[in-house]
Amino acid sequence: MTQPPSGPRRSTRLVLLLGILSGISGLMVLPFTSPEQFMLASDVYRHAAEAMLAGEDFYAVSPPRLPGYNFIYPPIVILLFVPHALVGSALGAYAIQLLLTVAFGLGTTLVVGRALARRGVALSRIDWLLIGSFTLVSAHSAITLANGQVTIWMGFAFALGFDALDRSRETVAGVAFALAALIKVFPAAVGLWLLRRRAWRSVIVATATGLGGLALGAVLFGPDVTETYVRDVLLGRYEGETFGGVPEPDQTTGGAQRQLAALTGLGSPALGILALAIVGPAVLALHRRIDTDERRLAAMLGTVLGVLLVLLYTLPSGRGRRLLLLGTLVSSVRVTYDLAASTVETMPLPGALSEPLLSLIEMLFVFVLPTTLGLWLLLAGCLFVQFGSEGGPARSTVILVAVRT
Repeated sequence: MTQPPSGPRRSTRLVLLLGILSGISGLMVLPFTSPEQFMLASDVYRHAAEAMLAGEDFYAVSPPRLPGYNFIYPPIVILLFVPHALVGSALGAYAIQLLLTVAFGLGTTLVVGRALARRGVALSRIDWLLIGSFTLVSAHSAITLANGQVTIWMGFAFALGFDALDRSRETVAGVAFALAALIKVFPAAVGLWLLRRRAWRSVIVATATGLGGLALGAVLFGPDVTETYVRDVLLGRYEGETFGGVPEPDQTTGGAQRQLAALTGLGSPALGILALAIVGPAVLALHRRIDTDERRLAAMLGTVLGVLLVLLYTLPSGRGRRLLLLGTLVSSVRVTYDLAASTVETMPLPGALSEPLLSLIEMLFVFVLPTTLGLWLLLAGCLFVQFGSEGGPARSTVILVAVRT
């Protein structure tokens, strides 16, 4: 098997390591900053499953310690959490969730390793350790490990789907993508990539699996429960998650809408339309040519950028690769406005320096969050791969799946 150049391999390892350290540091401060996050999601799943078994509305219940936190997935998904209810304790439910999450994270690592092997890249033990650790405890995934979310499960479904598509197993790919989209709707965006690849069997299987899951939920729990999911959860959860003018620097909602709101002061739905008008052409441009492995993977990354598929291991050196590495690194930064401002305030700086610095920090956080800036850099890197020399037929690439919350 061929080995990639030492330069890219070192830089890849460094970025993965920094992402892991960022995630671990976040876990270390979590008990002091947000102690309620531990076992949060698994406890919500447990109480929802208990309500379902008791014949109650499982969308209306919340754990006593977490009022306002409710089950947010399609009705059929509740069956996954029946074991959580049967153990009868929050700790037991979290233990089940943790074991499954680690298993899915390791599964993702194996899928990535297999994809690399097909591309002639031999991983050392250090690489296996870094990939596995990044999947489980990077800045993007560590919080989901702590609160017991299903995000890493989705990461495995994505990795499995793309790997199956890479091996021309369209049926498996369609099922995997549909299962991810059943849990959280945004993975359905991968349908754009399936259409571009003309993977018609995957499209049919994914559509049938997704609609079948919704229909089965309606049969098992009644159409009223499905109606509640669509009305109160699928549509209702996004109410208020927008900007009614210029964002506050400590507001945590990100995305392209934040930059547009800072520049224009507009609110919904105009922001969503403008964001689509800006991001959409870039994503479509990535689909223009998929004649090399690099361009195909860049198009996949651009299509589901919110899921952060990262081309790292064998992409040749160049502007595209540097932007992908920088974007991965910046998207791993977990710095809030309050933390940045308080850090400056505690520094022994003269007022003539600290006040302009605080104003600059406020202006930056009004405009963009570090994680969103990282995603913009990733999208720019994908465009360089698509239109630059990096997209040539030189060397194959591989994807590393790391799902953001």
